[in-house]
Amino acid sequence: MKTIETDRLIIRNFDVEDWRDLQEMIIKYKETEYAKYDHEWPTSDAEIKNIVEWFRSGNSYLAVCMKTMNKLIGFIAIDRREELEGQVHNFGFIFHPQYHGQGYAAESCQAAIKYVFEDLAADGILTGTHPTNKPSVRLLNNLGMKEVTPGEFSISRGYWLTKE
Repeated sequence: MKTIETDRLIIRNFDVEDWRDLQEMIIKYKETEYAKYDHEWPTSDAEIKNIVEWFRSGNSYLAVCMKTMNKLIGFIAIDRREELEGQVHNFGFIFHPQYHGQGYAAESCQAAIKYVFEDLAADGILTGTHPTNKPSVRLLNNLGMKEVTPGEFSISRGYWLTKE
Protein backbone atom coordinates (compact mmCIF):
# COMPACT_ATOMS: atom_id res chain seq x y z
CA MET A 1 0.00 0.00 0.00
CA LYS A 2 1.05 3.58 -0.36
CA THR A 3 2.07 5.45 2.77
CA ILE A 4 -0.55 7.96 3.90
CA GLU A 5 0.39 11.11 5.75
CA THR A 6 -1.96 13.29 7.77
CA ASP A 7 -1.10 16.39 9.76
CA ARG A 8 0.23 14.36 12.70
CA LEU A 9 0.39 10.75 11.54
CA ILE A 10 1.94 8.32 9.11
CA ILE A 11 -0.20 5.35 8.09
CA ARG A 12 1.84 2.59 6.51
CA ASN A 13 2.40 -1.13 6.26
CA PHE A 14 3.78 -2.79 9.36
CA ASP A 15 7.53 -3.06 9.72
CA VAL A 16 9.40 -5.82 11.58
CA GLU A 17 10.54 -3.30 14.23
CA ASP A 18 6.94 -2.45 15.15
CA TRP A 19 6.60 -5.51 17.38
CA ARG A 20 7.68 -3.79 20.62
CA ASP A 21 5.27 -0.89 20.18
CA LEU A 22 2.49 -3.32 19.24
CA GLN A 23 3.24 -5.45 22.30
CA GLU A 24 3.14 -2.40 24.60
CA MET A 25 -0.09 -1.23 22.98
CA ILE A 26 -1.80 -4.63 23.31
CA ILE A 27 -0.75 -5.02 26.95
CA LYS A 28 -2.18 -1.57 27.77
CA TYR A 29 -5.28 -2.20 25.65
CA LYS A 30 -6.00 -5.43 27.53
CA GLU A 31 -6.17 -3.38 30.74
CA THR A 32 -9.05 -1.28 29.39
CA GLU A 33 -12.73 -1.98 29.85
CA TYR A 34 -13.16 -2.33 26.08
CA ALA A 35 -10.78 -5.24 25.59
CA LYS A 36 -13.33 -7.69 26.99
CA TYR A 37 -15.36 -7.28 23.79
CA ASP A 38 -12.42 -8.17 21.56
CA HIS A 39 -10.79 -11.53 20.97
CA GLU A 40 -7.98 -12.52 23.33
CA TRP A 41 -4.69 -11.00 22.26
CA PRO A 42 -1.40 -12.80 22.98
CA THR A 43 1.41 -10.73 24.48
CA SER A 44 4.59 -12.83 24.47
CA ASP A 45 7.52 -11.63 22.37
CA ALA A 46 7.26 -14.59 19.98
CA GLU A 47 3.49 -14.26 19.55
CA ILE A 48 3.63 -10.52 18.90
CA LYS A 49 6.47 -10.99 16.41
CA ASN A 50 4.31 -13.57 14.60
CA ILE A 51 1.37 -11.14 14.53
CA VAL A 52 3.60 -8.42 13.06
CA GLU A 53 4.82 -10.88 10.41
CA TRP A 54 1.21 -11.71 9.54
CA PHE A 55 0.29 -8.00 9.44
CA ARG A 56 3.33 -7.35 7.20
CA SER A 57 2.36 -10.11 4.75
CA GLY A 58 -0.31 -8.03 3.06
CA ASN A 59 -2.04 -4.68 2.93
CA SER A 60 -4.94 -5.39 5.28
CA TYR A 61 -3.37 -4.08 8.49
CA LEU A 62 -2.15 -0.50 8.60
CA ALA A 63 0.28 0.78 11.23
CA VAL A 64 -0.66 4.20 12.59
CA CYS A 65 2.47 6.06 13.71
CA MET A 66 3.24 9.44 15.24
CA LYS A 67 4.92 11.50 12.56
CA THR A 68 7.28 13.20 15.00
CA MET A 69 8.82 9.99 16.37
CA ASN A 70 7.65 7.16 14.07
CA LYS A 71 6.09 5.42 17.10
CA LEU A 72 3.27 2.95 16.48
CA ILE A 73 0.22 4.17 18.42
CA GLY A 74 -2.46 2.06 16.77
CA PHE A 75 -3.51 0.01 13.81
CA ILE A 76 -6.41 -0.15 11.41
CA ALA A 77 -7.68 -3.32 9.75
CA ILE A 78 -9.16 -2.96 6.26
CA ASP A 79 -9.41 -6.58 5.12
CA ARG A 80 -11.78 -7.54 2.31
CA ARG A 81 -15.08 -9.23 3.24
CA GLU A 82 -15.16 -11.97 0.61
CA GLU A 83 -18.49 -13.37 1.83
CA LEU A 84 -20.36 -10.20 0.86
CA GLU A 85 -21.38 -9.08 -2.61
CA GLY A 86 -19.44 -6.23 -4.11
CA GLN A 87 -16.17 -4.81 -2.93
CA VAL A 88 -16.78 -4.57 0.83
CA HIS A 89 -14.04 -4.13 3.40
CA ASN A 90 -14.02 -4.80 7.10
CA PHE A 91 -12.89 -1.86 9.21
CA GLY A 92 -11.41 -2.25 12.66
CA PHE A 93 -9.01 -0.37 14.87
CA ILE A 94 -7.14 -0.46 18.15
CA PHE A 95 -5.20 2.46 19.59
CA HIS A 96 -2.84 2.68 22.54
CA PRO A 97 -4.88 3.98 25.49
CA GLN A 98 -2.25 6.67 26.13
CA TYR A 99 -3.34 8.30 22.86
CA HIS A 100 -7.12 8.10 23.35
CA GLY A 101 -9.13 11.30 23.29
CA GLN A 102 -6.60 13.26 21.22
CA GLY A 103 -8.18 12.84 17.78
CA TYR A 104 -5.59 10.37 16.44
CA ALA A 105 -8.16 7.64 15.81
CA ALA A 106 -10.47 10.00 13.93
CA GLU A 107 -7.61 11.49 11.91
CA SER A 108 -6.21 8.12 10.87
CA CYS A 109 -9.57 6.44 10.31
CA GLN A 110 -10.71 9.27 8.01
CA ALA A 111 -7.53 8.85 5.97
CA ALA A 112 -7.91 5.06 5.87
CA ILE A 113 -11.55 5.32 4.76
CA LYS A 114 -10.53 7.67 1.95
CA TYR A 115 -7.83 5.16 0.93
CA VAL A 116 -10.31 2.24 0.96
CA PHE A 117 -12.81 4.06 -1.24
CA GLU A 118 -10.46 5.91 -3.57
CA ASP A 119 -7.48 3.56 -3.97
CA LEU A 120 -9.10 0.17 -3.32
CA ALA A 121 -12.36 1.12 -5.09
CA ALA A 122 -14.52 -0.29 -2.31
CA ASP A 123 -18.28 -0.15 -2.53
CA GLY A 124 -18.71 -0.19 1.23
CA ILE A 125 -17.17 -0.62 4.65
CA LEU A 126 -18.67 -2.81 7.34
CA THR A 127 -17.59 -2.76 10.96
CA GLY A 128 -18.89 -3.46 14.40
CA THR A 129 -18.39 -2.57 18.01
CA HIS A 130 -20.07 -3.43 21.27
CA PRO A 131 -22.85 -0.93 22.06
CA THR A 132 -21.35 -0.14 25.48
CA ASN A 133 -18.07 0.92 23.85
CA LYS A 134 -19.26 4.52 23.67
CA PRO A 135 -15.99 6.03 22.35
CA SER A 136 -15.96 3.62 19.39
CA VAL A 137 -19.67 4.11 18.71
CA ARG A 138 -19.12 7.90 18.76
CA LEU A 139 -16.11 7.60 16.43
CA LEU A 140 -18.01 5.41 13.97
CA ASN A 141 -20.91 7.86 13.96
CA ASN A 142 -18.53 10.80 13.47
CA LEU A 143 -16.97 8.95 10.53
CA GLY A 144 -20.41 8.87 8.90
CA MET A 145 -21.18 5.23 9.53
CA LYS A 146 -24.76 4.21 10.06
CA GLU A 147 -25.92 1.41 12.31
CA VAL A 148 -27.28 -1.60 10.44
CA THR A 149 -30.33 -3.46 11.61
CA PRO A 150 -29.98 -6.99 12.96
CA GLY A 151 -29.93 -9.48 10.13
CA GLU A 152 -28.39 -7.18 7.53
CA PHE A 153 -25.14 -8.62 6.21
CA SER A 154 -25.71 -11.72 8.38
CA ILE A 155 -24.49 -9.92 11.48
CA SER A 156 -26.31 -9.06 14.69
CA ARG A 157 -25.04 -5.49 14.99
CA GLY A 158 -22.71 -3.35 12.96
CA TYR A 159 -22.06 -0.12 11.11
CA TRP A 160 -22.06 0.48 7.38
CA LEU A 161 -20.56 3.18 5.17
CA THR A 162 -20.83 3.49 1.41
CA LYS A 163 -18.90 5.78 -0.85
CA GLU A 164 -20.70 9.05 -1.42
